[in-house]
Amino acid sequence: MRQTLLLLLIISSFSYGQTKYDNFDKLISEANSLKSDEIYEQAILKYKDALEILTPNSSTPFFNLAECALKLKDNILADKWIRKGVSEGGAQMEYLRKYKGFSDIQNEEFYQTIIEDYNSLRQKYFSTIENIDIYLEIEELTARDQFVRKIDDYMNGRTEQDMVNAMKGWQDAKENNDTIAAKKYQKLLFPKPNEKYKKLQNELMRIVDSLNIERLMEITKEHGWQERAWIILWHQRGNHDEDNYIWNYFRPLINKEIEEGKISRSFWSAFDQFKQMMKSGNMGTIQIGEKPKKTIKVNEEKIKG
Repeated sequence: MRQTLLLLLIISSFSYGQTKYDNFDKLISEANSLKSDEIYEQAILKYKDALEILTPNSSTPFFNLAECALKLKDNILADKWIRKGVSEGGAQMEYLRKYKGFSDIQNEEFYQTIIEDYNSLRQKYFSTIENIDIYLEIEELTARDQFVRKIDDYMNGRTEQDMVNAMKGWQDAKENNDTIAAKKYQKLLFPKPNEKYKKLQNELMRIVDSLNIERLMEITKEHGWQERAWIILWHQRGNHDEDNYIWNYFRPLINKEIEEGKISRSFWSAFDQFKQMMKSGNMGTIQIGEKPKKTIKVNEEKIKG
C-alpha cells in the first residue's frame, strides 16, 4: 500500500510539472519518429494531437503532417494542412515552394491553387498576431542582424541562391570523393575575407548587435519574451551560461517562461550543443549561427532604468 501511494505521488508530481510545451514536444518527437519509420497513419494522429495543444511558431509540423498525407495519396488532407501551415504556421512563400516533401506535387492542380491563395492565407496568419507593431519591429531587428552578417557576400556579389547551389555542389562533391570540385565549392562557401569589408562588417556588427540587444531588453520588459527574437540571442550563445548583464537578464526570464509553459524546454538545447562543440573542438553539427564573439557592450545604466 505504501509503495502504491509513493508511486501515485511521484506520478502526480511529474504530471503537475508538465507544461503544454512538454506534451507538444513529446508528441512531435513521436510523430517525427513514426514519419521516419514510414508509419504515416499513426504519425498523422500524433501531429494532429500535438497541434491541438498549441500552435507553434513554425509551419514545419503542419507540412510534415501534409507530407504524410501525400505518402498515403490523400491530397485532400494534404491540401488542408498545407493551407494551415501558411494561415496558422505562417510559412513564407519560399519555404512553401522549397519544402522537400512537396517536390513531387509542384505541378498538381491543388498545389497550384494553394500558391494562388497564398496571400489570403498569409493574411489570416497576420490577423492572429496579438501585437503586430512589436512583431514587425522584431522582424526589423532580425533583418538588421542578418544584413550585417552578409556584407561580405553583398560586396562580392554572392547571392543567396549562389550559396545554396555551392552548398549542394560541395556536399555532392564530398559524397563522390571529387576533391577538385569540393575545393572549388569550398572557396565559394568559405572565401578568403576581404580585409577592408571584414573590418567594416565587424564594426557594424558590434554596433547593430548592441542596439538590437538594448531594444530587445526594452521590448521584453514591456511585452514579455518574443519567440521570433531567438536569433538575436543566438549570436550571444558563446557565453549563455556565464554571468554577464545580457544573460543575467534573459536567462532567468526565459527559464521562468519555460516553467510557466510559455516556451519549450528545448529552447536551450542548441545553445548547450554549441557550448559543447566549442569545448570539444568538433564544429559543424549545428548549421545555424556563427562563431561566438565577445559580448557586446551597451549602456548598462539605460538598460537598468
